[in-house]
Order: sequence, then C-alpha cells, then structure tokens
Amino acid sequence: MHEIPPDIRQMAAAVELLAMDVDGVLTGGEIIYGPGGEWKVFSVKDGHGFRLAARAGLKTAVITGRRSHVVLVRARELGVFAVLQGVTDKGRAIEELCVKQGIGLNAVCFVGDDLVDLPVMRRVGFPVAVADAVEEVQAAARWITPSAGGRGAVREVIELLLKARGQWDSILRQYYEE
Repeated sequence: MHEIPPDIRQMAAAVELLAMDVDGVLTGGEIIYGPGGEWKVFSVKDGHGFRLAARAGLKTAVITGRRSHVVLVRARELGVFAVLQGVTDKGRAIEELCVKQGIGLNAVCFVGDDLVDLPVMRRVGFPVAVADAVEEVQAAARWITPSAGGRGAVREVIELLLKARGQWDSILRQYYEE
C-alpha cells in the first residue's frame, strides 16, 4: 500500500467501528444455491484482517439486506461485533448501532459496493468503496480499495485503518517475534 494521503489518514485514524456490506464486499457478489441451502465464498485474507482488527481493538460489523445462516456462522468465526441482517434501511441501522455503542457517525468506516449502500455511506465519517463497486458508490467514497469485493478488499481497509491509527508496526512485530 502506498503512502496514505493526509486527509485519508486523518479520517482513517478516527475510526472506531468498521462496518460493511456482505455480498459484493466480503464476497465477490455471487450467491450459490446448493444442497443444504445458500453458499458463499469468503476471502481468507479478509478473514485474517478481522483477526488483526480484533488484536487492535477495532470493532467490526456487517449490515446486509439479505438473511443468511452462512453469514452468521462466518461472522461468529471472525469475531464480528455486530451482525445486522435483513436490513432495509442501512442508514438508519448504522445510526441505531452507533447510538447503542456511544460511537459518533464520524468515527465509522463503511465499505460498500452497490446503490443500497449509499444511505449509510452518506452518513459515516469514512465511506469506502471496493474496486468493483458501481459508479455511484465509488463517487460517494473517500477511498476505493485496490481489490474487488471478496478478493481481499476488506483486508486492505483494515490495514489502512491500522496504519493510520499507528498500530500496524506493533502488529507486525508480533508476527516476527512468534
């Protein structure tokens, strides 16, 4: 990742909660129906990113319009702080979550990819789009990930946040010392 521009660093450093959509952000946007129900493919790079976020004390949340048992299982596995499924108004959902947690909207990063993410992206302090997001979402974003959804984009956001918060080097040291 290249040098972080000062305005992006400032927004990223203020983030206390990283929230995101699921389909098209944590996945490539495909939904597979097979024996036993719905299947989704998640990136292991994103998964490890959630572990890094947890080590740094960064809360994570998913907000999705769909309901999926697979999402709940994966979120629990990754230690996701809040899982909001079946959400029809993501803007209202993020506001309610922030009120419950005592977090200001300016301290939220939201990662989206499609039009349904615009209401929440317009409310938060640091809106981010994945590389393959629709044009309108990219226009609303303050930063666009180098990678597409489901291909490590969330990991890139987490690294950006941890670098901006000054936590990246201490996390790296843990790996060199293990």
